[in-house]
Amino acid sequence: MLEEEVLLSPNEPNPHFMVYKEDARRLVLQAIAEKSECFWILGKTGIGKTTFLLWLNEYAPLYNVVPIFFHGGEKLTLDEIKSKVEETIRPSFFSRVFLKKKAIEKPILILIDEVEYIKDDNVFQYLIGKLDDPQLHASLVLASVDVVEDVIKNHFKGREIHRIYLEMPSPEIIMDMIRKRIEASGGEDFQPFGKQLVKDVIESSTTIRDILIKLGESSKYR
Repeated sequence: MLEEEVLLSPNEPNPHFMVYKEDARRLVLQAIAEKSECFWILGKTGIGKTTFLLWLNEYAPLYNVVPIFFHGGEKLTLDEIKSKVEETIRPSFFSRVFLKKKAIEKPILILIDEVEYIKDDNVFQYLIGKLDDPQLHASLVLASVDVVEDVIKNHFKGREIHRIYLEMPSPEIIMDMIRKRIEASGGEDFQPFGKQLVKDVIESSTTIRDILIKLGESSKYR
């Protein structure tokens, strides 16, 4: 059951099983239509914020958008941000020499998880500079449990922020996600758990992670 355990692991977010695809697609389309957009993904721990960002990181290129993903947290530094962003937005040799471009023309989507733990305040100042750079078509997606009011006050004051609150989707959507995970693990339909057990677990859970933990525990006894 090793493969099954991996796909049910609550600590390994998998964008292939993301349950907020419509919200993510709308975000990408808005980032294409407008520049300097700022989005904030919010929700309790285990609801799927990291998976949301990983989906954007994997599928944004299908929309001709260039994603730049950072795990965030207290270890994220300005140097790490600058190095990755500047390398990504650097135009091709032809564009630099013959077209005099200083940045790529494709829309950029900067994705940062666990914003509440970032300690280096210069990170946000740098990001604001990129949003306001007239030569860039850049947007920013932040994710945290709650909005970090100090970050808003010190860096984003007066700037419109699109807040996307992730809540538990319908039982039908979650059932479909669980079924796909089970089938990808080598199971069939809702086996080895059974459809009723999956329903009961969903009804008794408040986050996606909670569901995966309970199913993972029940698999040990089957």
